Amino acid sequence: MKKILLIAAVTLVTSMPVLAQDSQELAKRIEIAKKYSEIVPVENEINDAIEQLSLQVPVDRRALMTSILKRSIKADRLKAVSELALAETFSTAELQALVDFYDTPEGMAVREKMPDYQNKIAPVLEEMIREAVSLYQKQVQ
Repeated sequence: MKKILLIAAVTLVTSMPVLAQDSQELAKRIEIAKKYSEIVPVENEINDAIEQLSLQVPVDRRALMTSILKRSIKADRLKAVSELALAETFSTAELQALVDFYDTPEGMAVREKMPDYQNKIAPVLEEMIREAVSLYQKQVQ
């Protein structure tokens, strides 16, 4: 039993620097993710999403849909989750590259034009998906 405790203690002590290093690295990535959030505010993404979603309901119900979405989507919570997800997903170098790119005029232009690009390809993708679903339904019947 003493031998098991000794092995556990040695393992714990030798892994402490690694855990501290991992913690420091994650903290650094979170700091960079916060910079990204300043450049690409989650509030803008939320507003764009709300606008797009409201277009999917009849005109006479859009104000209600917009109101419900604005009350339901908590920007502070989403921002915190987004920053942690960025830090857990991307390396320090990748996050820094995102910050560096989106902090340029070209990066800002790309961000602003991305919804237009997505709107242009969405109808084609949706049609392809409808065709695939139709084919699937025919094959499973």
